[in-house]
Amino acid sequence: MLLVADANLPGFTRLIEVLNAQASTPLEVSTYSERQPPMELLARADALFIRSVTTVDASLLAHAPNLKWLGTATIGTDHVDIPTLKAAGIRFHSCPGVNANAVGDYVLSAVAALSLQNGSLPNGEVAIVGAGNTGTAAGQRLTGLGLNVHYYDPPLVEQGATHVHADWQRVLASQVISCHVPLVTTGKHATHHLFDGRALAAFAAAEQNKMLLNASRGPVIDEQALLTHLRGDSQLQVVLDVWEREPHLREEVVKRVTLATPHIAGHSFAGKLGGSWQLLKKWLTDQGLALQLPSFQRFLQGYAQGQSRPCQAPQAPDWQTLAQWVLQVYDIRQDDQLLRQTGLTATEFDALRRNYAVRAELSQLHLQTGAWAQDENWRKRLTQLTFQIE
Repeated sequence: MLLVADANLPGFTRLIEVLNAQASTPLEVSTYSERQPPMELLARADALFIRSVTTVDASLLAHAPNLKWLGTATIGTDHVDIPTLKAAGIRFHSCPGVNANAVGDYVLSAVAALSLQNGSLPNGEVAIVGAGNTGTAAGQRLTGLGLNVHYYDPPLVEQGATHVHADWQRVLASQVISCHVPLVTTGKHATHHLFDGRALAAFAAAEQNKMLLNASRGPVIDEQALLTHLRGDSQLQVVLDVWEREPHLREEVVKRVTLATPHIAGHSFAGKLGGSWQLLKKWLTDQGLALQLPSFQRFLQGYAQGQSRPCQAPQAPDWQTLAQWVLQVYDIRQDDQLLRQTGLTATEFDALRRNYAVRAELSQLHLQTGAWAQDENWRKRLTQLTFQIE
């Protein structure tokens, strides 16, 4: 049995070693480093473990006659032709929530960095567009920073959810918008070009220091309309982690947005390691194999990257200190600088993602606090920020 895996799934081969130590017949695994697996591996693959850069459609499956199982270590599934998989009898799994903490950290780092640059926190509402795992994680952290967050999610409203709304005008009237939706090209709740020229003009009108963040899918924002808007006298601050023509970036768009990163919002080390662990656990269950993985926390602790980061906090922090704590763990500005310096071609963009440096999560920040942290409101805010109290 051959398992083929994206080489950018950290810990995958180490987990295979753990399983092979228990197995009577060792599992065979091969990895690939390009966007698509090579045909010689597809021809022999029984199971395929991918990330969002690999497109799975009928043309790929035509080269994989033995494939019976496919897993993507991502929340999104728009890179996978699910109906074709079903028709071929191939079992499929994704990993909803696996990188939610990382994406939440990314959004908070962006807002923290821009707020410090602007000299104040946003005083208007923050609209989270899409109240799934990543949107909820981002909204929770921004609430902990002290912002007034609301969630726009019409599909959830139709399902009876009461913590969300379907008021698009309220979204456009907000001071900050953060996008966390799947790419849906047709239907009542299509998200393709959700932010077109009209929406961008309505959102950016009248108020300075408005922020638009997209860490979901590139085509959610009409990039040409955005470029046209930014060419004008716009005060709009834009943070893009995803791009409409990815991995082919438009240089002028990169130059005009405020913060630009190479689709790494979910690439914390714990999040990527969690994707490997979750997929292998699902595969073992589907195969009915009596092999045991270590617990995820135990597995994470086996890496230096999983260690805590102490921080002295004897006095209650102001918002600037909270923002600086966030940037101490993950500073989005470093990824912005890296992309602008080295990542504007498709090859460079993919290399930045493939060789992305190890990144901690905010939950690894352990505050050594004074009595102020015993206050119920402070404990709630620190929990929302996912900081740990010692």
